[in-house]
Amino acid sequence: SGGLKPTTEELIAQCPRFRVLVVGKTGVGKSSLIDRVFGTSTAGVADDKPGEAMIEKELISSQNDRFILHDSK
Repeated sequence: SGGLKPTTEELIAQCPRFRVLVVGKTGVGKSSLIDRVFGTSTAGVADDKPGEAMIEKELISSQNDRFILHDSK
């Protein structure tokens, strides 16, 4: 019908990397989720006080570098 349904390749060409921010309350397992799903062990546990978030650190899996994760800790 002439629709322009984008293919995976077209999407990747337009947006080669995706940033994902994982948010939630303290202690609910955000870092554990990132480690498990993306096969990393770099998310770790935060030493920040409740209510503080350091999202500047980028977590990139060696298995798939198209996703850049930020853990709100």
